[in-house]
Amino acid sequence: MKNAIIAILMVFTFIGADAQQSTAAAAARKNIAPFRIQQANGIFYTASDLKKGTPVMIVYFDPDCDHCSVFTADLLKNINAFANVQIVMVTYVPLQTLKNYIAKTKLTQYPAIKTGTEGTNFIIRYHYNVVQFPYLALHDKNGNLFATYESEVPGAMQLAEMFKKK
Repeated sequence: MKNAIIAILMVFTFIGADAQQSTAAAAARKNIAPFRIQQANGIFYTASDLKKGTPVMIVYFDPDCDHCSVFTADLLKNINAFANVQIVMVTYVPLQTLKNYIAKTKLTQYPAIKTGTEGTNFIIRYHYNVVQFPYLALHDKNGNLFATYESEVPGAMQLAEMFKKK
């Protein structure tokens, strides 16, 4: 009986510890991921390079993803609506694959969009629990997460309107 009570107490202790970790992890995800990406030019861009007081949209994508290509085209078509939003496009693919995608989509014509690879460190991927692409994390001017989208994402103009309200 005594062993059974101890076992039950241990289970509740582990459950409580796990819940605290989950709560802490969820709270951490409300902030911008502490990322470090390598851009096509070889220069690293980090979360600390973001301008303070400006909203941020993190786009996690895969160059082979059709939804990602459609989203990128829509974003670029409506880029003027994001004049006051910092856009960071992140992937995990090797640098050469990223360079090919940038050339294909003509992202070099949009220097305000920071595009890079996090490689296999998956800081962003784990921070936001990214499972499907594209993944969008929208942060207000204070860096607080206010919306996420995965796979089926809103159109660029709808996203721009969301940022205007924040």
